[in-house]
Order: sequence, then C-alpha cells, then structure tokens
Amino acid sequence: MAQAWSASKAPSATSRKKKAVAFDSSFLIAVMQSPTPWMEDIADIVGAFVPVVLTSVRDELKRLAAKDDKTGKFAGLALELVDLGRLSLVQDGRGKPDDEIISFALNEGAAVATIDSDLAERLRASKVRTVIMLHGGRVST
Repeated sequence: MAQAWSASKAPSATSRKKKAVAFDSSFLIAVMQSPTPWMEDIADIVGAFVPVVLTSVRDELKRLAAKDDKTGKFAGLALELVDLGRLSLVQDGRGKPDDEIISFALNEGAAVATIDSDLAERLRASKVRTVIMLHGGRVST
C-alpha cells in the first residue's frame, strides 16, 4: 500500500509533538449516535493529541452518508467535524481504510479509536500501542 502521508515536522528540543489519534468510521458514527465526552476522555488517556481522519476513512464516511438511513445521517454528522476542522484530514495511500489505519498508526506511533473488534484485534496483533475503544458510552483502552 502506498503511503502518501508524511510525518509532521520533528519537534524542537523545547516542544513536544502531540500524539496523533486516528479515528475509524465506526467510532465516529458511534459517538455521533450517542454523544459522550469522547474528546476529553481520549485526552485523559493519551494527553494532548491531534485527532486524525485518513482520506480513505473520509471516503468511507461519504459513501455511508449517501445512504438514506440512520447510519448515513450519523456519518454525515461525522463528516461535518472534518469539514469544520475539528478533525485533521490526512492523505493516505488509498487502500482499504483498516489497512491504512494500521499502517498510519505503526508509522506515526499513533493511537487508534475504533469500536470494530476485528480492527482492534488486527491493531493489537500489529503491535499498535494504544487502541481506544468505546464501552458503555465511555472511552477506554
């Protein structure tokens, strides 16, 4: 899979780079359906962070938002977060979203937020250090 994204500038000796947290579509749709203090919960776990949506995930959200159903409505709300700049859009290699998320997490040392148990299992098997899940409306690792 091609890697179109690149690492951010290296932090200076006096500044500390914020950890990236990549979000998959399942997590974003879930928090749109049942609003929680998920951003604050994640900050409690990883500290200051940059919320990231990869372009393949954005495209998946667009496909879901085009459907005239409940999931489509919540996918559209998640897309609004990207459009408003609340989530940083990062170009990826245009592979399957789960593959791109794993690649990004490994290469950038990023955490990943998902409710997809299959993706979480693949992330842990790939040695991604922080996998953030949603349990009972609250964020946990």
